[in-house]
Amino acid sequence: MSPQELSRVYRSAVYEAGGMAFTLGEAPAGLVLFGGRPFAVVTAHNPGSQPLPAEENARRHRELEQVLREGGYELAPGVGRSPDGKWREEGFTVFGIGLEEALAVGRRFGQNAIVYGEGERVALAWCRGGGLERFYPQEVGR
Repeated sequence: MSPQELSRVYRSAVYEAGGMAFTLGEAPAGLVLFGGRPFAVVTAHNPGSQPLPAEENARRHRELEQVLREGGYELAPGVGRSPDGKWREEGFTVFGIGLEEALAVGRRFGQNAIVYGEGERVALAWCRGGGLERFYPQEVGR
């Protein structure tokens, strides 16, 4: 998949984080996520967007949780999914994490990108190359 196609897929995804669901939009919606605290949505599932067996994804998920807990971060369940729900990756919403730390976690688990946010802004943060695509969160129904 080309970088442009990957970006399109990530932009169209629904992110369920900390009890709410949002997408990435171009226009401000006045939505401030998590009281403005910095956060990242990270997963260990399907590194490089290559599907793995459920048992392997579950093992990687447990390892990710251990790494994050050892880092002392506050966690909440997180999910990234396609709009139709056919592709779904469990992960975590990590509060109080810096962008570079979140990217390091994403890289450790072979991810293409993470979602990083603070206040009214969210970004697709690419693990390879470190580029950012900036957006505004748009709340969606679950």
